[in-house]
Amino acid sequence: MTRWFLKRLVHVVPVFSLVVLSFFFTGPVGAQDPGPTDVIKSGTERALAILNVCRDEEPDQVRRQRREQIKQIAYDYVDFEEMGRRALGRHWKKLTPAQQDEFLRLFKDLLYFTYIGRVDTYTCGQTQTIAYDEERILGRYALVKTRVSYQDKMVPVEYRMIRKDKGWMVYDVVIEGVSYVNNYRKQFDSILVNKSVDDLFALLKEKVAELEKNDSLGAGRTSKEAS
Repeated sequence: MTRWFLKRLVHVVPVFSLVVLSFFFTGPVGAQDPGPTDVIKSGTERALAILNVCRDEEPDQVRRQRREQIKQIAYDYVDFEEMGRRALGRHWKKLTPAQQDEFLRLFKDLLYFTYIGRVDTYTCGQTQTIAYDEERILGRYALVKTRVSYQDKMVPVEYRMIRKDKGWMVYDVVIEGVSYVNNYRKQFDSILVNKSVDDLFALLKEKVAELEKNDSLGAGRTSKEAS
């Protein structure tokens, strides 16, 4: 069960490489309050502009600086609490406030170390086509439908967003009908059906430690720094 869970926990379709980077770079577009599509579009363009700065050599310091940019923007403009709460589903309310905080810390660590290395492997200078097809707003929630070019085809990517005091924030990404949050929810639920919250935390800590150990830049960041 443990090996299966840990293997499935980090399984994503290849197009996540671009989507997650764009997702992490979503940020403000100006003094005026931008709409959901504007937020996604600005973030994607900003991400590609940084990722497509080509260098013959990239010392660790440069790579760390680029990662730092991603981290800072991600924790400012991605609603990790909403994402984590939905990923844990019906189990969220069963946790104490302290356990909720611990889960969110581990969940953010998992996301960070799962995807941050993709920044280093992104092919500089590659051309990406992104079509912004539809925007739906219902109260404080929004859905932005896009298509991203990947291997000679356009892959449907949907961003689910929630409006907070600082503006529209992403809490889920759906690629070819597969919800990022739902994928985690199924995996967490499969553990918590027969195991305790502490068991789940132990699995998350184990996976984070493994990812951190295998990271090309080493630890490079602590949980306290990410909070």
